[in-house]
Order: sequence, then C-alpha cells, then structure tokens
Amino acid sequence: MRDYGKYLLFLFAFVVTLFFSNKVMLQTPKVLVAIITFMFLFVGLVYLDSYSRKLSKGISKLMCLMILLSLGAVIIYTHENRYSTNEVYAIQMFNSKSFKIKIHGRDYVLTTQNNSFGFSRTYFFNLYRRRGIFYERVNKRVYFIYTRNMHPGKSSVWIFKNTVLKNAHNLQVDPKTAFYYQPIN
Repeated sequence: MRDYGKYLLFLFAFVVTLFFSNKVMLQTPKVLVAIITFMFLFVGLVYLDSYSRKLSKGISKLMCLMILLSLGAVIIYTHENRYSTNEVYAIQMFNSKSFKIKIHGRDYVLTTQNNSFGFSRTYFFNLYRRRGIFYERVNKRVYFIYTRNMHPGKSSVWIFKNTVLKNAHNLQVDPKTAFYYQPIN
C-alpha cells in the first residue's frame, strides 16, 4: 500500500509556495529550472513508489530529501533574495511587491520592499523588463534609499520616482494602479 500523505504534502507545499511567490520572480529562468526539477523528481518518486515494489526505504528517503531541496530552490528563486538576484541579502527583499510602470514609454516592473528599524527606514528597489517570455533585471545593483528620523507618507513608487529617477517626468504608472500604486502581486 502506498503512502499518499507524502505526495499530498509535497503538492500542498508546492502550491502554497507558488501562491505566495513574487509574480515577477515567478517568470524568471531560474524559477523555470527549479520548477522543472521539482516536477521531475516528484513524478520520479511517484513512479518508483508505484512500480517498484522492491524500492528500499533508503532510496525513497533520498528522493524525498531531493524533492525537499528542489522545493527549497523554488521558494528561494520565487522571492527576491541574494540567491535569486545575486545582490540583496537574504531577507531584505524577500517579501517585495511589484508595480507596473513606464519610463520613457517602455514597460517595466518595479519591485520594492521597505524595512524599518527604530527611527530609520530603508527602501529597496529593483527594475525588471520583459525579454521574450522571461523577466530580466535591468539594474546592475539594487537601488536603496536610507532615511533616518523620517517616515514618509508617500508610496514606494513615489519615493522611487523622486529619489532614484530624480523627478523624471517620463514615469507613468499603469492606469489600474495609478491612484494608490497598489501592487500587482
């Protein structure tokens, strides 16, 4: 008799991971590789458990460990962190939000996260542009703004426009998100 509990647990964890992932990061090449690896290992485990009655417990446990590692890769690459962007520290942009914007008539997606500690606040920004079917990060280094003794009431997009772009008048926000700059994810 097969153990369906581990299959359901892996599938549930995978679906929850995809549900809480950053929608921009979900459309990058690294995530595609991580998802394909997870699916390949998961289908391999189901196949081995179904058709091989002599599968040792050690091989089954090894496959489960490999599936957990591949699920960890999916979690890492579906959020902005040091491993997915090669730039920011692990928790700085893990829970970033995305906004569709236009700069000089070109479509971009701005991802933003702000962290506060005491009387200081740090804003982190990354800019992505679609290249084919994937998003690619445009900026070479993460944009960050450090403020002290100040908690602006403006949105992150307003702060990006007025500090990073230096009051560029060519910034347009998607009409669906133009009023309050609501995130797309």
